[in-house]
Amino acid sequence: MIYLVTENLQLFDNEDYCLIPKENAYNLLNQVEEIEVDTETTGLDPHTCKLLTQQFGIGEHQLVIDNKTIDPCYYKNILIDRDRKFIFQNAKFDLKFFLKLGIDIQNIYDTFLAECVLTTGLFKPGLGLDRLAERYCGVKLDKSIRGNIHKEGLTNRVVKYCADDVTWLTKIMKGQLIKIEEYKLNNVLALENKVTEVFAKMEFNGVYLNKEKWLEVAKTTEAETLRLESILDNILLNESKLKKFHPKYTQINLFDYEERKVNINWASPQQKLDIIKTLGFDTKTVGDRFMQANKHKHILIKELIGYSKYNKLASSFGRGFFKHINKATDKLHYNVWQILKTGRISVSDPNLSQIPSKGELGKEIRSCFIPKQGNVIVGGDYSGMELRIIAEFSKDPLWVNTFKEGKDLHSVLCAATFDIPITDVKLPFPGKPDITYRDIQKTINFGLAYGMSKFKLADTMQITVEEANVIIKKFFKVVPNVEKFLTMLGELSKNRGFIRTPQPYGRIRWFEGYENKDDFQNLGKIERAGKNTPIQGCNGDILKLALIKVQAFIDKHNLPIQILLSVYDEIQTECPLELSEEWKLNLDKLMIEAAQHVIKETPVIVDCKISNYWQK
Repeated sequence: MIYLVTENLQLFDNEDYCLIPKENAYNLLNQVEEIEVDTETTGLDPHTCKLLTQQFGIGEHQLVIDNKTIDPCYYKNILIDRDRKFIFQNAKFDLKFFLKLGIDIQNIYDTFLAECVLTTGLFKPGLGLDRLAERYCGVKLDKSIRGNIHKEGLTNRVVKYCADDVTWLTKIMKGQLIKIEEYKLNNVLALENKVTEVFAKMEFNGVYLNKEKWLEVAKTTEAETLRLESILDNILLNESKLKKFHPKYTQINLFDYEERKVNINWASPQQKLDIIKTLGFDTKTVGDRFMQANKHKHILIKELIGYSKYNKLASSFGRGFFKHINKATDKLHYNVWQILKTGRISVSDPNLSQIPSKGELGKEIRSCFIPKQGNVIVGGDYSGMELRIIAEFSKDPLWVNTFKEGKDLHSVLCAATFDIPITDVKLPFPGKPDITYRDIQKTINFGLAYGMSKFKLADTMQITVEEANVIIKKFFKVVPNVEKFLTMLGELSKNRGFIRTPQPYGRIRWFEGYENKDDFQNLGKIERAGKNTPIQGCNGDILKLALIKVQAFIDKHNLPIQILLSVYDEIQTECPLELSEEWKLNLDKLMIEAAQHVIKETPVIVDCKISNYWQK
C-alpha cells in the first residue's frame, strides 16, 4: 500500500494511494527495524538544491513524504537510530542531502554497492535500480519520468514513481545476499557499505582552495605550455621532412603581436600521428608507451612529451578549475567513485589523481588546497604500502627482512640484483648516464604491482628488451618467493577467471574471456591484472578501513575534525591548530591499526605531517 503524507490534502485524491497524517507515518516507521530509503530532489547539489520528497519502504507499504509541506527533519530521530538498518540504492547521493539537514544516517545497506562488489571486472553489468529490479525481482520499472519530477510536482504518476523506488530494495537485497554469501564477500560488502558513509561526509564537506595562489600556478603551466608550443613550431618549420605541414604564407604581425606561424594543434592525437608518421615512424598510436620508447629518436617526440604533460596540467588545473568551486560553500566538492576494478577508488570532478606526485609543480598545485582559517591540515601517507603487501604475502626472506630491519628496500634489492656494493647503487647504469642502478631497481619493484613485463621495463627505462629480460631474471633469482607468488596469482586468474584480495576481505575481480585459451592477448591481460589486483586491491581495502576507523574515532569523541581528501595512499584531515599534535598521533595510530588488520608480520609506516596546506 502506498501512503502519501502531505498537508495539501485537498489536492490529492487517488485510489492508488492513501493519505495519512505525518504522525501516523512516524508511528509506522517506528515499529520496524529495516527501512528502505530514497529521495527526490530539485537537483544534484545538496548545498543549493532541496528535497522534494522522502520515500520510506516498510514491508509491503511505501510512504511518500511531501517535503514541500512536511518538514524533512520530522523523521530525524528515526533516521539517526543506530539500531535500525537503512536500505538505499546509491546511498551516497541521498546521504549528502540528509547531512545538509543535520541528519547523519548510519548502518546502511546499498544495493548499488552490493552489485558493484558482485560484478567487479565484468563488462557493463547494469547497476541502476531498474536493472536490479528486473534482475532480482523480474519487474520492469518505468524511469521515463526521471528528471522531470521537480517540474511536474506530485502528480499521481509521480507518487507511484517515488513509491516504486523503495518497493523493491529489500527483495533486491535478499537476492544479492544469497550471492554475497555464496562468493564469501560479506566482509567486503560490510566494508563498502560503511565507508560510503565516510565518502558522503568527505564530498559534502569539501575543501577550500587558495584562489590567488592557484592563479599563479595556472600562469606557470600556461606559460610553459606556450613555450613548449613555440619550440615544437620551430622544430616543424626547420624539419625538411615536414614541409607539407609548413604554412603557405607568412602571417602579418600587427601591433607587435607575433602570431603563430603554423596552425598545428599539438594536443590533437590525429595531427600528432600524421606528423610522426611523416617523420618515418611506423605507428598507429601516439600513446605514452610509444612516445617514451622513441623520445631519444627525434627531438620533436621528446618535446611533445613535455608539451603534453604541461598542456594536460594547464587544461585540468588552469583557470577553468574554478568551475569546480561551489558558489554556496566556496569549496571544492569532488566525487568519489568507490569501486574500480581493483577495489580502489577514483576522485573526479575534479580529478585530483592527475596532480603530479613528484616535482615542484605537483607540490605547488597541492599547496593551493587549504583548511579554513584557524585550522591546519594533518595528513597521513602510507609508506611503500604495495611493496609491504608483496613482502607480507610472498614471504620472501630478503624482502621481508629488509622492511623489518628498517633498510631501504630499493637499495638492498638493487645491490643484490646487480651484484654491486650498496654504496654504488646510485651510480649511472652502463650506457645510460641519466639512469642509476637504483632507478631501474625502483621501477622493477613498483612495476611488479602492475604486472610489468620485460617490454614495459625496456620502454620505461629506455634499455633493450634483452637487457630488461636479463635484469628481471637476475632480480627473481634474488627474490624467488616473489616470483612464485606473482606467478601463482597470474595462473589462478587465467585458470579460474577471477582473483581475490587477501583475507579478511577476499574481494573478487572477475575476468571475462578466460575460457578461450587460444586468445593469448586476452590471457596476457588477465595474467597481468591478476598479479596486480590482489596488491592494489589489498591496498584499497586497507585505506577504506583506515577511513572508517578515522571517522569513527572523530564521531566517538565528537572532535571538530573533518576528513578532507583521500588520494592514492593518503588521508588528509582538517583540524584546529591546538589539537593538531595530539590528532597527528591518533591519525598515525588509526592508520597503522587498519593496515595491521590485514598485514600481520610486515612493519607498516605512516608518514604524518602538520601543514597549512595539502602536503604529500
